[in-house]
Amino acid sequence: MDFLGLDIGKTRVDACLLTDGGKTCTSFANSQAGFEQLQEWLRRHLPDAAGLADLHSCMEATGNYGLDLAAFLYAEGASVSIVNPKQIKAFGEAELARNKTDPLDAARIARFCRAQNPAIWTPPLPHMRALRELVRRCAALKTFRTQEINRQKAGVACPAVAASIARVLSQVQAEIEAIMVEIRNLLEGEPVLQRNFDLLTTIPGIGDGTAALLLAEMPNIAAFTPKGLAAFAGLSPTEVSSGARKRSGGISRIGNPSVRSALYLCALSARRHNPRLRDFVLRMKTLGKPNKVVLIAIARKLLVMAHAVIRTQRAFNQDSNDPIANPA
Repeated sequence: MDFLGLDIGKTRVDACLLTDGGKTCTSFANSQAGFEQLQEWLRRHLPDAAGLADLHSCMEATGNYGLDLAAFLYAEGASVSIVNPKQIKAFGEAELARNKTDPLDAARIARFCRAQNPAIWTPPLPHMRALRELVRRCAALKTFRTQEINRQKAGVACPAVAASIARVLSQVQAEIEAIMVEIRNLLEGEPVLQRNFDLLTTIPGIGDGTAALLLAEMPNIAAFTPKGLAAFAGLSPTEVSSGARKRSGGISRIGNPSVRSALYLCALSARRHNPRLRDFVLRMKTLGKPNKVVLIAIARKLLVMAHAVIRTQRAFNQDSNDPIANPA
């Protein structure tokens, strides 16, 4: 097996190839023409018998910058891994790395791939990639809307500024509504997605926006275990116990921040409107748990409920005897 480390930039990619014969590095444009240049370079340096089929390539998760290259290599038969940048950083620290340049980072990623054998990435289906981009665009617009609302509430002395904020808020709201229409149209064209969306929205506290986000960020949610889901979202509890230092009650935060943030906001509504969670909240308050701890626990339960309704393909039932209504 040969290993290819890729350091992704907006316009350029640095590559480092590790084979039995040693190390070879190059760089190329982050474009289709650059990908074809990489393909020719790989063919010159890899054994003809194996070729890309015996190549394991690895890159850091960098949003959309690396997805086209990952899809290109996957289509050519190479194995592709997309890993958390924190893993590469920790690997470099373990190597006592003193310098950081793009070529050195590419070589470090290649060594990480050889040493750790990270999980293989599978490209998302086109409609799932579109859904994820729509959901993330909607989230970005909502964040901007909140910033403008906060400026409006803070008050401004200049009437022209106040009018500008009002116009921007109106336009942003229209854009959010237009994106939501696109999301609904996409879901209606995919029966499985629409079914899962309808199931998720039967859970009190999970609205249309969060249901779409869960489908976009966790398309294989049914394949997770409940503990695995909590870890993916960064909602799993952490414990620090070393010598005299002891601390518990926090969460890891090593996970998908979009899912974690959305579920935390849903918890604010679910603690009032989800009858099963209302009972849980009372028990937590009786135990003297802080409000933030209660909300985090509710967020985790909502995630487990979402997993249950999709895995069983049954709508949420508020019956206290139904395990979907009372996840562990």
